[in-house]
Amino acid sequence: MPLNRATLIRISVIDRCLQNHYRRWTINDLIDACTEALAEYEGRSNPVSRRTFQNDLALMRSDRLGYNAPIVVRDNKYYEYEDPDFSITHLPLNNEGLDALNSALDILRQLQCFPQLSSSIDIISKLNEQISRNTGTSAPAMDMEHVPGYRGAQFIGTIYDAVRKQQTIVVEYQSFKARQPEALAVYPYLLKEYRNRWFLIGEKATNHSPQVNIFALDRIHSVTIDYNHPFKKCVDFDPWHFFDDTIGVTRQIGDKARRIVIKIDRQQAPYVESKPFHKSQKVEQRFRDGSIQLSLKVVINNELERLILGYGGHAEVIAPPEFRQRIAASVRKAASRYADRHDE
Repeated sequence: MPLNRATLIRISVIDRCLQNHYRRWTINDLIDACTEALAEYEGRSNPVSRRTFQNDLALMRSDRLGYNAPIVVRDNKYYEYEDPDFSITHLPLNNEGLDALNSALDILRQLQCFPQLSSSIDIISKLNEQISRNTGTSAPAMDMEHVPGYRGAQFIGTIYDAVRKQQTIVVEYQSFKARQPEALAVYPYLLKEYRNRWFLIGEKATNHSPQVNIFALDRIHSVTIDYNHPFKKCVDFDPWHFFDDTIGVTRQIGDKARRIVIKIDRQQAPYVESKPFHKSQKVEQRFRDGSIQLSLKVVINNELERLILGYGGHAEVIAPPEFRQRIAASVRKAASRYADRHDE
C-alpha cells in the first residue's frame, strides 16, 4: 500500500513513543504526539483523528509492510510493545514494505534542508540500511529538481520556525541593486518556493501601510530572532489563499486578478493544455489550424510576462490591451538586439 510522508511520520512517532518505557501511553497521549509531530514537520493544525490512529496501529500490527508489531493494550488503557526490545527499525521488511519505504525516502531526501525533519530522516536512514541490505542498492527512483549548494538554504529552518512561532526576525538583506546589505526587522508570514528559489514573504517593521515584502533567500546574509520586537500579524495577508491567483511570488495586497487571453499555436497547444499556465486556465476557442485561445484569471506580474515570453512566437497575448502592449514592447526590444547583428 502507498505510504505517504504523513503516515510515515505518525508511524515513526508511535514507534518512538512505545520504545520509551519510562512512560505509559494512552491513546490520547499517542494521538497528541502524532498531532504535534505533524504540526512541527508539516505545519498541520488539525488533530489526528482516532480513526487515522487506529488505521496506523492496524498497519503496524499487520504484515502489509512486514512489521507485525506486537502492540498490546494493558489495563484496557495503556499501549506498549509486548516485546520491550521491539522496534520497526529492527525488522526485515517484505517487498511491499521495501517499495513503500523507498518511495517515502525519495521524497524525504528532497527535504533535508529542513532541520525540523532531522529526527524523522534519522529514523528513515536506519530503515534505508535494511532496504540496502535486502535489495542490494539504495539508489533513489526519483530525482526532484533542486539546486545543489543553493545559497540561503541554511536559513530555511530558522525562518520556518519564526513563521510558525510568529517571531520577529532581523534579516541582513542585500538586493541586487544594493551595494551593501541592510539590517531589516521583518514580521515573517510565509516561506514560498518558486522555480527552485526560496522566498520569505513578510512585512518590514518600518512599513507605514499594510503591504508585504518579498525577500529572496539567496540574497540574505544572516537571520536572527528579535526577541525585543513584538510580532505583528497582517490581517490582510492570508497564507492559504494569497497566491491563489498569482503565478510566481510577485504581488501586493490589493492587487486584483485580471482576465488574460492568450492564443497558442498548434505546435505548443498540446503542451500548454497538458501543463496549464495556471489552475484558472480555460480553453475558450479551438481553431481549425490546431491553435487554441485560452484565458487565465491572474495578477499581472513579471513572472507571468516571463512565462509568456518563454514561448516566443508560439504565444500571442490578445487581452487586456495594456498587457499585450507590454509583451509587444519586450518582443520588439529582443528583436532589435538581433536586427543590428550579422552572422560572421
